[in-house]
Amino acid sequence: MTAKNGGFKIQVLKFRVDLFTMKSFSFSRLACAALLLVSPWVHAEWGELIKDDEVFYGWDKDSVQNKHVSRLVWTITNLTSSIKLGSADYQSILTRYRINCKTDTFLKLSESIYERPDGKGKEVFAVDKPEWRPNDTAIRPGTHIALLKKQICAPTQTASAN
Repeated sequence: MTAKNGGFKIQVLKFRVDLFTMKSFSFSRLACAALLLVSPWVHAEWGELIKDDEVFYGWDKDSVQNKHVSRLVWTITNLTSSIKLGSADYQSILTRYRINCKTDTFLKLSESIYERPDGKGKEVFAVDKPEWRPNDTAIRPGTHIALLKKQICAPTQTASAN
């Protein structure tokens, strides 16, 4: 890095880039490259809901968002063995739920099915549903959704208020 006329210039390979007069397109390419370098260290911390020999249900504690009496949260389902879906196999499902803490109902907002555990590999199937859809489903006792509601609707839960 060299200073010239009060500005800083960075020499990348044979090209010089002035950070103060950089065009937005060049800056976006630089930002994308930085994101790719940092992305292996960015991952979710999955809290355990249910775990047995065949399946693991978890939830991302950092993804919880308060929306009045509802909570938005990402969950993961990891399977120990592959299951066939059409012509492809899958081992994990990432799902985004809206859980209404007051009425004990939930709505599945988004779901992505992946061929490898932890939401890795090729995305086999994805579906997104509108958040305003009024067809919430009752939470049945003893299910992983009931355990999730207990975790994220508890008064001691410190969810991010986004």
